[in-house]
Amino acid sequence: MLGMPFLGLLFLSSKNKEKQDLLTACNDPITPPVPEGPFYKNEKLNRIDITENKKGAAIEYIFMVEDKNCKPIEGAIVDIWQCDAEGVYSDFDREKTLGQTWLRGFQKTDRDGICKFKSIFPGWYQGRITHIHAKVHINGNTLLTTNVFFKKEIEDKIYQKPLYPYGPNPVAILDDIELKRLDKDNKRHDTLLMEVASNNKGELTGQYKFAVA
Repeated sequence: MLGMPFLGLLFLSSKNKEKQDLLTACNDPITPPVPEGPFYKNEKLNRIDITENKKGAAIEYIFMVEDKNCKPIEGAIVDIWQCDAEGVYSDFDREKTLGQTWLRGFQKTDRDGICKFKSIFPGWYQGRITHIHAKVHINGNTLLTTNVFFKKEIEDKIYQKPLYPYGPNPVAILDDIELKRLDKDNKRHDTLLMEVASNNKGELTGQYKFAVA
């Protein structure tokens, strides 16, 4: 009988540690992973502007990388890739884009843990909500592979533009082919939402912070 309260404390301690492991010291969520999907290639393209010849709503991505103690990480490599306005990825035979490299690239974070990219707002394709892909590498190790998502009202407004031929994305969060294998709720999605703002010229800026354990 004396052992039961002790076992209970051990269980609660384990649960509390698990909860702490999901948060940084300043209560930011540790960025959750999402599978890399079928269209990743290590193109080794060190560049800010990944647009090449692709048309779409111009957007600047600003990423920050911090550790579990909320300190910015200098020299982290953020590698991103995304589809174009028609939902197609570059450099894959099945996409009929072999040898093309648009909408892919990496940057290193500065002393403030920040890096930037110039791109276009992504389109969408069957089975997935609107997203971009990202990996975070530190000292030669891949610490994170994930997706970054967008608020529905933002993407619906952008998809009214004629450059996006398929209109609004009809895929629901819980029907996303990657997320539904991981979660039965919206928590992971909500943690991975990029904040997007538009200035008086209609120029888009998206910001997201990767917190890695």
